Parts: sequence; structure tokens; C-alpha cells
Amino acid sequence: MLTKAKVLLPSFMARYDKVIQMLSHVAYIEYIDKKKYQDQLTDVEGMVGGRINEKVLQKAFRLKVVARYGVGYDDCDVEAMTRHEVYLCHTPGVLSNSVADMTLALLLACNRKIVQADRYVRKKWEDRAPGYPSHGLDLEGKTLGIIGLGRIGLEVAKRCVKGFEMDLIYFDIVHNRKAEKELGAKFMTLEEVMNKSDFISVNVALTSRTRGIIGAKQLRMMKNTAYIINTSRGSVIDQASLVEVLSEGGIAGAGLDVFEKEPIRKNNPLLKLQNVVLSPHIGSVTEEAREAMAICDAKNIVSVIKGEIPPPNVVPEQRGMIFNK
Repeated sequence: MLTKAKVLLPSFMARYDKVIQMLSHVAYIEYIDKKKYQDQLTDVEGMVGGRINEKVLQKAFRLKVVARYGVGYDDCDVEAMTRHEVYLCHTPGVLSNSVADMTLALLLACNRKIVQADRYVRKKWEDRAPGYPSHGLDLEGKTLGIIGLGRIGLEVAKRCVKGFEMDLIYFDIVHNRKAEKELGAKFMTLEEVMNKSDFISVNVALTSRTRGIIGAKQLRMMKNTAYIINTSRGSVIDQASLVEVLSEGGIAGAGLDVFEKEPIRKNNPLLKLQNVVLSPHIGSVTEEAREAMAICDAKNIVSVIKGEIPPPNVVPEQRGMIFNK
């Protein structure tokens, strides 16, 4: 009698009944236990997780597929996984709306000084004390610059162009003809986007090409009235340079949902700045997005276990590859 494949899941996924039903038809489900994790790897064939490297792959010699709970997979060694014939899947598309919404939340919070205003109301307003929030800007007619006009960047663009009547410029490695036709987007160099934008939204994946793509030189090209919002990956922006420019008043402010190292330490200099709005990497944290991500992961794992390869959401580096593990 054939036994079912073993699948490892984070414990929080137990809340998604549809996911458990999908996986239970083809696999035995076990939840990740940090104390037993190394032993759990020895006979696992599919898992939802990250931080997959050569050491993990050596231990998990039966592993066929890893599903990332999100879009980014910079914490996984794709080369090693390919060498071991392990598919790496992610969840593109299903979290675009939630991350775009978060981008707008940060943009508005920065521009209208929402965090400062909240503090003022709680501690100073009654006494008319100094510290009243400074003026924001009307968004209509302002220029939004997007770095990385992919799925998420496009959703940000739609909200800003259609909702706030902003002008749109962008930089990417390819032209987005859809955005150019429907939203009036204008393709420019990275330097031009940094220089001409009133608000910049960073929406690129973290790769060797994009790591540190925005450093001191690029930040100093920005207007001193401009804001930069990052909901992609922290290491896309050189954080030390950003702190320096913010401290000097070289730009008006920044909204950050992601950081070079997470969680950030209590002594991180960003925490001392008043012209930043910070959130703990919650861009995709909505009920709808999180369930959709879990379902997407389940479909990817089921596909591989049933031999339907390559799976539907395999990372670009493994597209078209057939593994017979």
C-alpha cells in the first residue's frame, strides 16, 4: 500500500480549511516544530517555508517542492534547489492589491503627517502646545515615480492615477505598454525618476541587480520636498544612506514597510527620525491576501506531488524545468 507524501506547514496555516482539505487528499500534514525541525526534514516531500540552503537540502533528501508564503524568495538558494531538483514556488499576483493598498497608506501617512498628528492630539492639542503637524500636499497633479512597474507597481499606479489624478513616470528593465496606454505612464531612466518625482514608490524584487540600486547618489537626486515609499525589500535601498539623507533634510520623508534586517533593532537610527513612517513588513497582511497566498501554496505543492510538473507558480529561474525526483 502506497503511503501519502509528508508535507510540512507552518502552524498558522491550520486555520485555512480549504488548504488543509486540498493537501489532505494527497499528503500527510505535519506542522513545523522548531525543536523537531531537523528531524522533520528527513522524510518531507513538500513544505511551505523559506531559508532553504544546501544544509537544509542535504537533510531533506526527499524534498520535491518548497512553496514560499509570499512573492519574495531572496532567502532561498535557487541554484542549490535546482541542483537538488527541488521546485521553488511563490505567490505572484494574489497579494498585489494588499501591498498596493499599504503603499498608499504609507504615502498618505507621510504626506499628511498622520503619525505626528495622532501624537499631537493625544499629548498636546488641548494645550495648543508647539508641534502642530506641518502642511501636506494635494496629490492631484503631483508626479508619482514608480521603480518596478510590475504587478504591484501597476496596482499602485492605478490607485494614484485614477484615484488622485497624479502624473505617472516609471523605471523598469522593460517597458510596460499597458500602463503607458491606459495610465499615461512615461518611461524614464532611474536618475530621471529620482529627480522628477514628488513621490517615489519602490516595487522591485530583490535580486543581485536591484540590491542597493538606490544609494546615496540616487537619494540626493530627489527633490527636498519628495517622499520615498518602500514596500518591496529593504536591501533595495541603502539604509545607511537613507538615514543620512533623511537626517540632513535632503528629502521630505520616507515610508518603510521593509528593512535590510528584520526585525530592526531598538537602536536602529531610523527610530530616532521624525520624518519616517515605519511598519513591520505588513504589506500583504490582509485576511483576503493571506488566505489566497495559502491556497496558492497548496496548489503548488499538490501539483508537484501529483506529478503535474512544472508547478504553476514556479520561480522564473526554474520555468520550464522538469525534475524527476
